[in-house]
Amino acid sequence: MDVAALLEEVLKIYSPPHGEGELARWLQRYLRQYVPDVWIDEAGNVIAVKGRGEPVVWLHAHMDTVPGPLPVRREGDVLWGRGAVDDKGPLAAYTKAFLEAEPRGTLVLALVTAEEDDSAGTEALLKGGPPRPRYIYVGEPTSLHVAYAYRGGAKVYIELESRGGHASSPIYGNIVEELYAIYQEIKRALGHAERYDAFTVTPTVINCGDAPNKIPTRCTMVLDVRIPPGRTCHDLLSALPPQARARSCVEPAEVSPINPAARALIRGLLKLGLEPKLSKKWGTADFNLLVDLTRDIAAFGPGDPRLAHTEDEHIDVKEVELAAEVLKNAIAELK
Repeated sequence: MDVAALLEEVLKIYSPPHGEGELARWLQRYLRQYVPDVWIDEAGNVIAVKGRGEPVVWLHAHMDTVPGPLPVRREGDVLWGRGAVDDKGPLAAYTKAFLEAEPRGTLVLALVTAEEDDSAGTEALLKGGPPRPRYIYVGEPTSLHVAYAYRGGAKVYIELESRGGHASSPIYGNIVEELYAIYQEIKRALGHAERYDAFTVTPTVINCGDAPNKIPTRCTMVLDVRIPPGRTCHDLLSALPPQARARSCVEPAEVSPINPAARALIRGLLKLGLEPKLSKKWGTADFNLLVDLTRDIAAFGPGDPRLAHTEDEHIDVKEVELAAEVLKNAIAELK
């Protein structure tokens, strides 16, 4: 199959979290050209199944991207566009591997919704759906590294209200300053540091004020908080002041770097003459949820993760093709 053509088509379909419907229908039509057992479930996930029996191997990637469309263009072997790295490049590699692999058991392709928001698609799969997996590969941009650990994460909302007032005489105080003070308090309480083994607290959204000469009456700040290994959502929640609340907290996850799924990837890389590299990821992904189904799991995919969520997302099609070949090798190794 022409993976470059597939990737270019899916990049052209804008698919922010909970807005993946058009892309899901396109992928369903595409996959049905090759396999009959394809459907869209109640969460909007695209599921395809081939083969039968054991072992059951899941190839899992997400259809959604962070909001903000980008123009799609191709320069030689490089494709640019929103999601080129996260996560449509990995999605294209996983789709190619699914269609071309010859599984010894059952192979499931799960293309899910809302990974960049509340992971609604994966949450639905945890409750049921396709055959339960023995092994899972999670499609994420890892630069072809084998990732076996992710930090946890939560979105923390600080919401303040005030009487407002004239900017020339802030007799009732200023909630802009209060908002910043609470943000600093949370950083201190969690011990924020730019290290993998520490909490990181990053402001991502600030909504405050409606006129340049008026004290705001309402302010909201959203903090992206990542939880290091050895710490928990309870640690995060217990550190928050009354003005802050957390949404969708996900625990850190780590599995053995030599679990069978990871080892099969390592052998798949070696077969192609590539040096295997192991990684712990600073972010949070559906990996954190899927470990509840099996500990024989690894994240893997093409794309430089430093380009994820940037205005400069691009990926080399040759790396996408290479990732698909590694996955095919790994699937053949699993017993």
